[in-house]
Amino acid sequence: MHLTLHTITRNIYILLLSVLMIAMPTSNFFMNMMWVFLLANWIVEGDWRYKWAQLRHNRLLQAVVLIFALHLIGLLWSSNISYGLDDIRKKLPLLAIPLVVMTSRPLEESILTHLKAIFLTTMGVVTLIGVVRFLTIPDLPYRELNPYISHIRFSLEICLALAIIAADIRKVEVPHMSKALIRALMALLGIWLLAFLLLQQSYTGIITLAVMIVVAALRSGNKAAAVATTVLLLGLGGLTACYVNDYYRLRSLSTEPLATHTENGTPYTHRQDGFVERGGYVNNYICDQELYSEWPKHSQVGLDSITEVGYPLYGALVRYLNCMNLAKDSAGICQLSQQDIAAIEKGIANPSYLRQGSPRKFFDQILYEYESGRRQSSIRGFTMLERLELWHNGWMCIKENPWLGVGTGDVVDIAHQRLQETDSPIADTTKHIHNQYLTFILTFGFVGFLLIVFFVARGLRQGQRMPLLSIALAALVLVSFINEDTLETLAGIMLVVVWGSILNNQRNHVPLPYSK
Repeated sequence: MHLTLHTITRNIYILLLSVLMIAMPTSNFFMNMMWVFLLANWIVEGDWRYKWAQLRHNRLLQAVVLIFALHLIGLLWSSNISYGLDDIRKKLPLLAIPLVVMTSRPLEESILTHLKAIFLTTMGVVTLIGVVRFLTIPDLPYRELNPYISHIRFSLEICLALAIIAADIRKVEVPHMSKALIRALMALLGIWLLAFLLLQQSYTGIITLAVMIVVAALRSGNKAAAVATTVLLLGLGGLTACYVNDYYRLRSLSTEPLATHTENGTPYTHRQDGFVERGGYVNNYICDQELYSEWPKHSQVGLDSITEVGYPLYGALVRYLNCMNLAKDSAGICQLSQQDIAAIEKGIANPSYLRQGSPRKFFDQILYEYESGRRQSSIRGFTMLERLELWHNGWMCIKENPWLGVGTGDVVDIAHQRLQETDSPIADTTKHIHNQYLTFILTFGFVGFLLIVFFVARGLRQGQRMPLLSIALAALVLVSFINEDTLETLAGIMLVVVWGSILNNQRNHVPLPYSK
């Protein structure tokens, strides 16, 4: 009877994991449902002697229990108990998934291959849906290519999928299919996912993937991999240098002596503040009189109107003309095509922004953010500059509560309160700290954070040598913590714990017979 019960619960366990592979890139609702069902099935299964042995032995599982326990203890010095309790409720999967998976019997290799195949197939389907949306929905924001979960979390899942492909492409076997065909299909899927990652324009995903490649190559001990990685890094460094040089290399309008009047004899305004975009000084060669008189001849959208991206059309026009090395006057407007006019009406301020997924657009956006912060102290609407402000604000809060932090319930309140007290340009933001390390320190202080670091490092070092896929996943998680509050959302938690728990359990368990 016990063996029959085990067989039933084991099959349900594998089925629920399979559904979870589909849910991770597609549905918060089903992710929530699956962890609850997994926990219920785990309780029904029994086999408590084996599970207790795994809990006592598995140091990484102990680290997870510690992190969750710190959230409970952190309520003791919190003012906002309701927020703290809600935060703990949201983090229940952070405890439940590792507890279930790391204390269950390891998966057979064929089942593990089956789960990887489901996850990779789902990623392929979701990215295909994203490309169809991109081709059929005009002006679709890149953040909405995947309509199901956060684009940043999805970009990290793409990185994980690419790591699975890289780790298994040479060894995976499928009945009734040739190895050559399987490798070809996996290679094509890898190229497709990489192209989608670039199309989605996630800085976090691109940087994380680069770090994963470097770490995996260094840990592999393979000289060829190390050489290939070195060549790749040198190539990326050279490409970056070329784009930065091209961005700041001044073009003719910015290197010639400044003209004082337009072709029509109207005076120019030259602010000469050094603000550069695409090789031109944005605030030089501006003639408002001619801009306001000429623009209505080409567009029915007023120059003072607010575009659909939330910024004045006037600013988009000035920047667009500057990027095309044109003076901001009537002659400059007359050289714009109908496509240029339509782009400006939508708030597109740089012709390279029309090239979805191109490296030039990627670098132009980053460098413009940098210039805006450096020259104009403008951070509103700029992803990286806003993050820097949030990090600085979080660090200042930490300095006021260094040892034990502010507790589980007060992290958001304290961070937002300080933004308002310092009249930050993003004082009304709903964002938190956007850095999981700083969030941990502010919540539990340096005492709690160092405990977490110690126990997680202790857990990662336990057992057999980590396979490359586990190393890549660890690098993914640790890098994502820099730019994201990864563990503050369900998709982020699942990204960390599902595959992390499965891979840890495969290499780090205590074999025991079934309980009688």
